Amino acid sequence: MKFSAICHIVCMSLGIGFSPIIAQAQKAADKIVKYTVQPGETVLGIAHRHKTTLDHLLSINPGLQPDYVQSGQVINVPFVPGGAEPAPTMAQRAAAQKAAAEAAAQKAAAQQPAVAYKEVEVKQQPQQPKVTYKQYKVKKKDTAYSLAKANNISVDELMAANPEMKEEGYQLKKGVTLRIPIKEKVKAPQYAGLSSIRVAVILPLVGNNVENERSVEFYRGMLMGIEEMKQKGVHFDVAAYNEPAPDHSVAQILAEAIAKKPDVIIGPLYPQHFTDVTAVSSKATKVVVPFSSKVPQVDYRPDVYVVNTPAAYEKSLAVDLFMKNFKKQTQLILLHSAGGDKRSFVEELQQRTGSTGYDITSLAQSSSAEQIRLSLAGKKKGSFLIVPDDASAETMKRMLANISALQQSMPEAQFSLLGYDTWLRQSDSAERSKMHAADTYVLTSNFYYPYTSAAKTFQEQYVSSFHTTMVDCNPRMAPLGYDLARGFFGGLVTYGHDFNTQNPVDGSIAAQPMLQTEPRFVTVGKGGGYICRSMWLVRFKRDMSIVKISAQ
Repeated sequence: MKFSAICHIVCMSLGIGFSPIIAQAQKAADKIVKYTVQPGETVLGIAHRHKTTLDHLLSINPGLQPDYVQSGQVINVPFVPGGAEPAPTMAQRAAAQKAAAEAAAQKAAAQQPAVAYKEVEVKQQPQQPKVTYKQYKVKKKDTAYSLAKANNISVDELMAANPEMKEEGYQLKKGVTLRIPIKEKVKAPQYAGLSSIRVAVILPLVGNNVENERSVEFYRGMLMGIEEMKQKGVHFDVAAYNEPAPDHSVAQILAEAIAKKPDVIIGPLYPQHFTDVTAVSSKATKVVVPFSSKVPQVDYRPDVYVVNTPAAYEKSLAVDLFMKNFKKQTQLILLHSAGGDKRSFVEELQQRTGSTGYDITSLAQSSSAEQIRLSLAGKKKGSFLIVPDDASAETMKRMLANISALQQSMPEAQFSLLGYDTWLRQSDSAERSKMHAADTYVLTSNFYYPYTSAAKTFQEQYVSSFHTTMVDCNPRMAPLGYDLARGFFGGLVTYGHDFNTQNPVDGSIAAQPMLQTEPRFVTVGKGGGYICRSMWLVRFKRDMSIVKISAQ
């Protein structure tokens, strides 16, 4: 793979193709205008919408308090070319408040056994045919089977339409009138997929800071995914813009980007620019925020997509994935501590599994292997899964030692360990063999394993194209961009601007296994946008193999 169209304006250090347009931020204008405060506005919100800082706004309004402003009050604000984004309407505020209330209600309802994360499974349900009925007078030699076959229905469907046929001793007789179901096929929704996609990237691509380095790598990975799709006949028009510093306005480059009518905007990175960029989102221009999990605009803007899964959703996704893969015959040993950073997850896991009949033993996390053995009340056989509520490396090492001791003292039992994404850092250390020996499972929203053939090919192509290695961080930036391009843009190829949470078509690029992240999305609620529901269960098997189990 080669990227020949490298723009020299960007600097040779970037090495990112597709002729990106790098627009530097314009400094805040000196012109001051009057502004009337709207109901519900805050001083900080006014500053953000007028592309300035809170300090600057206070400096041009002597006496203005940073934490209080009245509706109808007239204040000075910097002039914004093209106009500032309007204050959120009462309807938007109500939608955001409703979403926040629903989130709070979900958290409170977690104490109720019946509550589950209902929006995790978003697979499209097959269209059910509309059923009408016709009258049919039975003829000699007719049978239930022959009638069903002649009308392209099953015998069960025929009997469901004629309940008397289910009665004991019923016989089909000549002259009897039956109801025959007639299925009218319902046409599947028709989508206008895109054969050409315009992409605007707004990220801090120029500079030597960590955010610049990672943004560039993400962009390069995205280009690799785009190149793969181009080989399948999809045309792309990609324009990249250098996102200005958080205290500078993004208005100028945003105006340039919107003038090109992009189908997708990727970015921004800085939270100070979320309001401006998400404000231009629409069905025809989707905004994908790739790095932050805290994007409040997703609560009331339906065409905003958040790639970094928020923590509250991660917990529900993890519990759902757990219950899908560990059946009731697995006996759980839940270990609790006073300060475990995964306490809320283990508590929800105990609530959900306990209400559905799992065998649970609860112990202190400081329990020794002997104390765990004694707590099992003489059980010598069965499958046991140990789940601590702490994700530290120290806890992992202690759990691995406990399982080794338990396996020796209870040779007829099978012990496994469930852990967390921070443990993956140990998978390249001396602890890896112990993780395999303990049959360790790790819950994580992203997992990049560099030793698969797909990962090796990707790394070779990356080094060949950009003459550098990937940054060692979690998640990996280039695979994140690559997966997003194939998954999200692949959805646009199939569904066009109607793309939201639809599943990818079998055989398409969007349906192919991802290197690190599953770019599948779930709505946050009515009137809101979408968050990524990526979640993996990574199993370190005793045979030294590694298996990735997806929530999809």
